Amino acid sequence: MATNTSSNGGLQQPQETAETHVHDIMNHDASKGAIVHSFDPDAPPQQKAAAAGRQRDQLESIVPQDGSAHGGKELSITGVPVPTITVENADEATNDSEAQVKSGAVTPSALAVPGEYPSGPAPTIPDWYKVGWRAVANIDAPPLEEGEEKDNHILQLFLAEQYYGQWYHNAALIFFAVFASHFLTRFNFGWGWLIVLLSICNTYYVTSMTRVRRCARDDIQRELIKTRLASEHESADWMNNFLDRFWLIYEPVLSATVVASVDQILSTTTPAFLDSLRLTTFTLGTKAPHIDKVRTFPRTADDIVMMDWGISFTPNDTSDMTPRQAAQKVNPKIVLSVRLGKGLATASMPVLLEDITFSGMMRIRMKLMANFPHVQVVDISFLEKPVIDYVLKPVGGESLGFDIAHIPGLQTFIRDMVHATLSPMMYDPNVFTLNLEQLLSGLPLDTAIGVIEVTIEAARGLKANKIGGGSPDPYVSVSINNREELARTKYKPSTYNPTWMETKFILVNSLQESLVLNLLDYNDHRKDTPLGTATFELQKLLEDATQEGLELPVLKDGKDKGIIRLNVNYFPVLKPESVNGKENLSQTNVGIVRLTIHQAKELDATLSLSGDLNPLVKVFLGNSTSYTHRSQIIKHTNNPIWESSTEFICADKSSSVITIKVIDERDFLRDPVIGYMSVRLVDLLQTDPTVNREWWPLSGSKSGKIRLSCEWKPLQMAGALSSAGQYVPPIGVVRLWLRKATDVKNVEATLGGKSDPYVRVLVNNAILGRTEVINNNLNPEWDQIIYIPVHSLRESMFMEVMDYQHLTKDRSLGSVELHVSDIARESQADPQHRYESTGAKEVAEQIQIDGSSYKGQLHYRAEFISALNLKHVHFDAGENEIQKAAHEVQRNHDNGSSSSTRSSSSDEEERHVTVDHPMIESGAHIPPHQTDSGESVRANGNGTANTDEESPPTEKDPAKEGIELSKEELFKHQSGIIIFNVIGGHLHKKARLDVLLDDAYWPAFSTLKSRGTNAQWAHVGEGFLKELDFGRVWLRLNESGDFDKDDIIAEWKGDAKAFLDATLDRRSSFTLTDGDGHSSTVEIESRYVPVPVKLLARESINNQGTLRVDLLAGKDLRSADRTGKSDPFAVFTLNGTKVFTSQTKKKTLNPDWSEMFEVNVPSREAADFSVEVFDWNQLEQSKSLGRGSINLRDIEPFEAAEQIIELFSEKHGAKGHVAIRLIFQPEIIAKSRKATSTFSSAGRAMTQIGSLPFGAGKGVVRGIGNVFKRDFGGSHEKLDVPYAMSEAAAGQASRPIGEHTADNDTNATTAAAFPSLSRTPSLSGPPSEPGTLRVTMMSAKDVSMADTKPYAVIRVGDKEFKTKHGNKTSAPEWNECFNFAASAHMSKLRLWIYDHKTLGKDKLLAEGEVDIWRHIQVGRSTAAEVTVELQGGGLARLRLEFDAENNPLASVVSLEPSQPQTSSSRFSIRGRRPGFNEDN
Repeated sequence: MATNTSSNGGLQQPQETAETHVHDIMNHDASKGAIVHSFDPDAPPQQKAAAAGRQRDQLESIVPQDGSAHGGKELSITGVPVPTITVENADEATNDSEAQVKSGAVTPSALAVPGEYPSGPAPTIPDWYKVGWRAVANIDAPPLEEGEEKDNHILQLFLAEQYYGQWYHNAALIFFAVFASHFLTRFNFGWGWLIVLLSICNTYYVTSMTRVRRCARDDIQRELIKTRLASEHESADWMNNFLDRFWLIYEPVLSATVVASVDQILSTTTPAFLDSLRLTTFTLGTKAPHIDKVRTFPRTADDIVMMDWGISFTPNDTSDMTPRQAAQKVNPKIVLSVRLGKGLATASMPVLLEDITFSGMMRIRMKLMANFPHVQVVDISFLEKPVIDYVLKPVGGESLGFDIAHIPGLQTFIRDMVHATLSPMMYDPNVFTLNLEQLLSGLPLDTAIGVIEVTIEAARGLKANKIGGGSPDPYVSVSINNREELARTKYKPSTYNPTWMETKFILVNSLQESLVLNLLDYNDHRKDTPLGTATFELQKLLEDATQEGLELPVLKDGKDKGIIRLNVNYFPVLKPESVNGKENLSQTNVGIVRLTIHQAKELDATLSLSGDLNPLVKVFLGNSTSYTHRSQIIKHTNNPIWESSTEFICADKSSSVITIKVIDERDFLRDPVIGYMSVRLVDLLQTDPTVNREWWPLSGSKSGKIRLSCEWKPLQMAGALSSAGQYVPPIGVVRLWLRKATDVKNVEATLGGKSDPYVRVLVNNAILGRTEVINNNLNPEWDQIIYIPVHSLRESMFMEVMDYQHLTKDRSLGSVELHVSDIARESQADPQHRYESTGAKEVAEQIQIDGSSYKGQLHYRAEFISALNLKHVHFDAGENEIQKAAHEVQRNHDNGSSSSTRSSSSDEEERHVTVDHPMIESGAHIPPHQTDSGESVRANGNGTANTDEESPPTEKDPAKEGIELSKEELFKHQSGIIIFNVIGGHLHKKARLDVLLDDAYWPAFSTLKSRGTNAQWAHVGEGFLKELDFGRVWLRLNESGDFDKDDIIAEWKGDAKAFLDATLDRRSSFTLTDGDGHSSTVEIESRYVPVPVKLLARESINNQGTLRVDLLAGKDLRSADRTGKSDPFAVFTLNGTKVFTSQTKKKTLNPDWSEMFEVNVPSREAADFSVEVFDWNQLEQSKSLGRGSINLRDIEPFEAAEQIIELFSEKHGAKGHVAIRLIFQPEIIAKSRKATSTFSSAGRAMTQIGSLPFGAGKGVVRGIGNVFKRDFGGSHEKLDVPYAMSEAAAGQASRPIGEHTADNDTNATTAAAFPSLSRTPSLSGPPSEPGTLRVTMMSAKDVSMADTKPYAVIRVGDKEFKTKHGNKTSAPEWNECFNFAASAHMSKLRLWIYDHKTLGKDKLLAEGEVDIWRHIQVGRSTAAEVTVELQGGGLARLRLEFDAENNPLASVVSLEPSQPQTSSSRFSIRGRRPGFNEDN
């Protein structure tokens, strides 16, 4: 005891001496009138801030305090918050606010004070108000129409510019003076009135001249200032005068802010050998900082402000002070109390910093923006090294202290260290950037935007040697911008060509930085030697997120030291998607976890002798003994506030376990654990993020709780969204019959239009189906049936009514929700079907716009259809990139360690989940080591949770139960769900994969856009197939990143049955091609789940397909000419659209056409198919001879049916007949989508089967061919197998026309007119010898908005023909035939359409070209009907017929070798047409 007493007394004496000196200094400064802050060294920061705030009461006001001031009274402002950066205790803040309300401190309905801010939101400003200069100047207003523009400038049409200007007012004044003086003289007014008149004129003259001179002076000064601002500095005396007065008021507040903020940082960053660091005294003095000079740069961009400021803070300079001010001057002083010792044996030593001076030239650059705070970025840099001076007395105070600057060399060393630290941060040309927009957005500055996977393969040709000789032991250190080390590889002993093959994952906050790889030589007993540095710019990952096979040079001092090989992949964070007006985050199993440890309360202090703890927190993943994060130490408190955040990568969210340990830091002794908790990550993420005060109980202690918050950021990684491991087999489908909607919301009423509604169906925020768009209709009728696969009774379907927008995002008109449990239930009787339907639900449900309002009704019918309960409907789930890398590291560790078993056991400890939800309000929590279900869960080394064997048995996995069917048995079921596992592929461009089924109206599902050309999707999707035998699978590569837009770069089409046969039990590769010859491959496997759906007649494939129509002849037609004859031609119309026009037969009532065409029929049930016969007239419009309807419902597929159609007209009644023959081939008609959502029901048949892998699908094609070869009996010809035609060029579509045989009198005329096409040679490509090409120019439409007299000009090679022009029309019909010589050298047919002008020059309306040999394939299809899209607008229809045996050039004798007929002759009278390219 005596020893302890003497030692304490020896420490106490110097401590009291130092404190006495500091106290004398403070009293001396306070006597001069300065505000000096003194605090208790052991006081918390909140008490210091409050004490500093109370010092403001000592300031003397210039207003008399006795109330003698006249005309007013000083209002005392109390309760003003101190602007400090504090850390709030959540519970205390809540209790304080509640106490204020209870005590009446906060008045709910206080009386309004004049001039106060309104309590509610300000009323909206009407649209017709003009607010701001942009509105007044009408900059953003649309341009006026032609008529309004003329009316607006009507004066300019009558008054020239010389009648405007200031002289006009001067002339008016002169006229007024002359007229007024004449009036006054004429009526004998006195001199007084003349003096009044002269005074008026004089006043106007003086006023106008003053204004002119002022404007001229301002203009001159403005121009002179612009030059002077950029070349000279100006003073800021007005600002300095303001700062001198404002500084005395603001300095106490600023000091309190600094103390409250810095003292908290000092207390958390105290070194281990010190007990505490406290800021006991802080003042910045009485002299304010000054702005010595300012220089502005006017010639910058409009949104850039750049200035140079010369600033100085020299409180010791008294040259600009009065003697009274100099006597009361207080210099800046900062006293830092450093407490030495540990435990009870501690002593405080003050460190004094005073007489701080600073001066320098600073450049400030501000970038402005329209939104608040209107300054986006501020760049600050010093143009030269600033001058810094100070007095630092670590011991002895002001009187006895010794300035360490007097030590030789120390001041220079400190100054150079300061400059070396600040130079790369803010010395020109480096800038210190403050992103105010990001600072005020509320997002953390250190949040990660993605993960970079760096695979360091090897280094070659390193040029380095160890000190003393020998080969280096290289390893790689990875960092961002050469900051702290983020990862490192193992070192490879004694090699110049090391191979590592190690993968590292790095969180990145920005891609505007550089990835730095430092190669170092490992040394045992000294510092590692740098070998060189390789740098990779992260911006390259924005172009291609997968950078493979990189070889970067290793440089040191600008010299080449070898190369390093690596791969870099970037996995960005997925952004939330807006669904139904709300932002929803994608549910993934791999991502980034941001964990924030806020504070702890009521920690168990029984283990501490003094009762005070020094708590810190460590975060562990799984059973690992190495922590991933450690917080700062908060000393001497049992209720610490950390506010410590960390981010880490999670490879498997569903099974990850996080352990948090609260540890008492005891310096040299062993640090005990005073509480811990282990929780599943999914339980931590399921807590309500809006509740910011959720406490978790600590285990292993008598008391204690901790407050946490967790944020999940999903990564765009292969298999992150819909992987095989996450897939759940479907339980059935829901048949949605979307009939119509009534009285939907009109969002285009302000523009005088109506909404363009369609319905999209969403399940789990994914769009699974859409209807067509009904334009400009508030009561749309869709009448469409959509099948939606469902996986659980808990699922819900959102039927959201949308308004289509062509340029912007589609707008929501409201939604209707349907729960699967309302139409389905579990089935106990049928083992093949686990679920059954409760009956169809047909309702007219109100459309909900928001939470409480409704507008319109949606009429639909919903019915559940159960799927077969199959066994093993799953895919083998592979590991993601993070799991692969982790297991690779584990394998390397096990192989490289001789005692892998011992090392693994020593690196792990068994942990159990202690809690699964926060504490309830009463404070009770779940007992440790037990969850709600009573099962014990432990974590393994990967951070995943395992359930003990003694846990109760769980529910059986439905994927492993059910019936098993062979492939043949599966294919007997026509309807079902195809499940696709899109593994990856090699693409020629970055794109996403769209998978479409049957009519290809909307993708069944789409993958994410690949991050590179080597795509790794691992995406599982599904779609419903109506009829397996006739179904189609369509794979498309879509380059667009927006799921609502299409930018197709490659595609593949195939038969669904053959596709399943190739992918059902194995993985298969498919080649997708485009028109330019680029190819991409994707790898897919599939599963098939039958669903017994009874299709309606309108849903069957037999309801749609290709209809072949043979127009045979007409009989007993009505005569329309004076001669008793007619010139008949027939027009076929399908659903209001003309699909075929026959040739005109002259002077006959019994025409023999013998023509054939094919048309795509989307629905036989709803088809309105008719034929109308017209009489052709040369000068007037064609007259109708009668119309007849054609019934398509009763036609048997693949069987020819002859029909006699009776013609009927309203004026003349029934007269005449038309004989036709119909053959219907069922086929899927692909619907086309325009822009983003504008859909049309018309489309084209998917005639191309596609290139199936491994020869799949050949039997299917052969079987269809046999059906086509059926003999229909009689004199009808036999049909051959239709060959799959290659895709036409963009803007061109064609239908092949079958061959005819002239075997009767009906066909004899056609054969005589044009040679038979049955003798064409068997060729596969364009003919090398010329043949005869007959071109029938049939019709055109939409070539002009107004009616014109159009005619067509057709050119093939050097030969050109022109059709006749008719009457004014926008849809001309010519039906004129022309013969050309065509061969392989003449591949283009060019077409121009002109408007005939009687007097002026003909106007070009549109033009286009046709690839002849894309539509004509010699030996296969020698006739085709072509529809071509014209440049300038409109469509043109032509018929091409080719005879290879009839050479029109055979009679021409030429002595020169044959040359390609590629261009018009230079002696051609007509010359070249507009847009004609000779190279084509």
